[in-house]
Amino acid sequence: MTKIVLIDDHPIAIQGIETMLLSTGRFAIAGTAKSLAEACNLMEQIEMWPEIVILDISLGKESGLDFIPMLKKICKKRSAVCGTNTPGVLTPGVLVCSMHEDYLNIQRAINTGAQGYITKSAEPEEFIAAIETILSGNDYFPKQFSAENPEGISGLTRRENEIVLLVKQNFNNDQIAELLGINLRTVENHLGNIYTKMGITSRKEIVNCSLFSVLY
Repeated sequence: MTKIVLIDDHPIAIQGIETMLLSTGRFAIAGTAKSLAEACNLMEQIEMWPEIVILDISLGKESGLDFIPMLKKICKKRSAVCGTNTPGVLTPGVLVCSMHEDYLNIQRAINTGAQGYITKSAEPEEFIAAIETILSGNDYFPKQFSAENPEGISGLTRRENEIVLLVKQNFNNDQIAELLGINLRTVENHLGNIYTKMGITSRKEIVNCSLFSVLY
């Protein structure tokens, strides 16, 4: 039976997801938390170690994504305590479950190290599919953000399509560089390539060009 930890600051959301998962008879809830502090304490003390953590982005004024690097440190610490003759503590797969459906939050989840992303409006079948995909060692993200199934303007690279999406959301070059983890000059070079390939001369044309609407 797959053990799962739920981290969400809304009790109703936790109850709904828990009820749905338990109804399948295939999952056990190892614990729940509603803040970063509670989540860290739970993972430091938990006995029934989970294979999956389902994590909300918005935890009050905190970002749930900040928990992912914390979780890795906790796992490393617990592995050290186990000793050399005991198998290490495997880091659970993290499935982000959020009300946000925008590119920015999905890309942040990817950059932070989440293995999957699903919206709270998803059907139970999609929840199960996401969990099974992560358990099999693969990532589960909306198709248009998948490195293996990129969607976008033909002729542009995946990175160029990512930049187009962010330009259309009115992010400036500095913000794009920070979000994607690249330097400013690289962003500028990508924009130059986009202009050349698409026969345009400004970011305003990216925003207004109907051709780029296929990215949505």
